Amino acid sequence: MTTPQARSIPLVIYVFALSAFALGFTEFVTIGLVSDIASDLKVDVGQVGAAVATYAIGATIGAPILTALAASWSRKHLLLAAMIVFTVGNFLVGLSGDLTSLLAARFGSGLGHGVFLAVASSAATRLVAPERAGSAVAVVFGGLTLALAFGVPIGTFLGGIWSWQTIFMGVAICGAIGVAGLALLMPNAKDGGEAKDALHNLLALFDRRLLGAAFITVLAYTGSFCLFSYISPLLIEVTGMNLAWVSTMMLVYGVAAAIGNIIGGRMTDRLGPDKAVMIVLVGLALVLAAMWPAVHSVPAMAALIAALGALTYAAVPAMQARVIGIAERHAPKALAAAAGLNIAGFNSGIALGSLVGGGVIGGWGLTATALVGTGAAIAGIAVLSFQRNESRT
Repeated sequence: MTTPQARSIPLVIYVFALSAFALGFTEFVTIGLVSDIASDLKVDVGQVGAAVATYAIGATIGAPILTALAASWSRKHLLLAAMIVFTVGNFLVGLSGDLTSLLAARFGSGLGHGVFLAVASSAATRLVAPERAGSAVAVVFGGLTLALAFGVPIGTFLGGIWSWQTIFMGVAICGAIGVAGLALLMPNAKDGGEAKDALHNLLALFDRRLLGAAFITVLAYTGSFCLFSYISPLLIEVTGMNLAWVSTMMLVYGVAAAIGNIIGGRMTDRLGPDKAVMIVLVGLALVLAAMWPAVHSVPAMAALIAALGALTYAAVPAMQARVIGIAERHAPKALAAAAGLNIAGFNSGIALGSLVGGGVIGGWGLTATALVGTGAAIAGIAVLSFQRNESRT
């Protein structure tokens, strides 16, 4: 994409961030609305819980595969299409009268989520000077972390005042604003060097260097979410916090995540993606390991949860910039598809972490998730070290 290489962050990247906020909000707020939705649709809570997984599956498929298949589209048109699909999907969620239609609409909106983040993160790096690439990606994903920090608690609170349908209609309105902003501000420049052949883009997804980079993302997020997926029962049953304190800890995690996202972008710009990713992985391993002996201390757990949130989301711009950098060297005509591969890595890591954590709890208890999470982070360090050594030879 031939775009101005600006030192400042263009306004359209903040439109990306607004859209990403809507994406993150609808992904996470469902967790807080599960009981209300189940009661309204007259189904089990466990069945409504599938709405979270269905959305993540849509995002995992949409990010690398649909982005690659739509290689012939301009970045502007693909971003617009993704946000329109997302917006319509949330509108249909708000109209859902049964579980089947709800899940179908969630899957569709998840497809839009995956495509949008893949294309927006790669486009953002083309809209700024190379030394601002990390910060540009951090702005885009800042919308997601703000949704986690503030959107979900606010949305859950509003769910007690308004109907859950109204919440999703509000997300659809936010998505429509994003569509309008993209239509007005996104340059419709030609995609310089981007391949128009869908097969070329699909084949690029099998490049071992890109797969290796995305694998590090999977390991990091498996480690983090192996524990964090079960943070509430851990804090209540082991640490001894009451429910009000747990809610406060979730806010602490979210605020730290928002701060960590910004720091991660600046660290990537200053040190380069490889060093930034290594720092994050080492930090994750240390924090998760420290939770094992500290699990009975409320002050220690509060500090460690904040550190976990900061590191988990500092990883986003660093890992995304690293994958895009590798793609620029080895698959320069498939940048958006490569970015999508890493988006799939984030979602896969979250899902895998939840599954692994559930198995660990059944066999060894809640506290053991900290040690298994540490192991996943250490595995990420080992894979990154191997890749860096290989690239030097």
